[in-house]
Amino acid sequence: MDAHHYQIKCLQNWNVSNENDFSWMFKGCSSLSDVNELKNWNVSKGNNFSSMFEGCSLLSDIKGLKHWNVSNGKNFSSMFCGCSSLSDIKELKNWNVSNGNNFSYMFEGCSSLSDIKELKIWNASNGNDFSWMFYGCSSLSSIKGLQNWNVSKCNNFSYMFTLCSSLLDIKELLIWNLPEREYEDMILLKSSNNYFFH
Repeated sequence: MDAHHYQIKCLQNWNVSNENDFSWMFKGCSSLSDVNELKNWNVSKGNNFSSMFEGCSLLSDIKGLKHWNVSNGKNFSSMFCGCSSLSDIKELKNWNVSNGNNFSYMFEGCSSLSDIKELKIWNASNGNDFSWMFYGCSSLSSIKGLQNWNVSKCNNFSYMFTLCSSLLDIKELLIWNLPEREYEDMILLKSSNNYFFH
């Protein structure tokens, strides 16, 4: 058992029920491969989850987060940034992120993530920043899960899908009915040569 795994196992009975800030908690734990020991954590008062698992490059099993109550969460920025082994996020499917306003960099660099259909029932309607959210997700080939999101409050989509080299187009998101410049900002390509639309 490696040191990182042992240390997180010791946290399984922590009472975090009064905590509101979980930011940077496991940032850079590059040997951390699963978070099952956190499954009973009561994070219901948490409002800041930013960079919580950033740089956990071996993290592939997030079953321990399946039943987390993140309904008070406002800041999810960089939460899984750099989790390059994370390929399956179905455990996040039923998260209540309705109070979330910052989703920037949330999955940046998750290069093993191939589809995000699990996020289709997320209520991200209070989100105002989705910049860099999936930047560098080079295995991401489908974004159909996002087409029903209400993004009317968002004012920043910059680099949202830049360097998603397996993604052929973002036509599914035309239903968002954004100005063309917003779609251009998502991928940072000029519309004249933009194979994401044409």
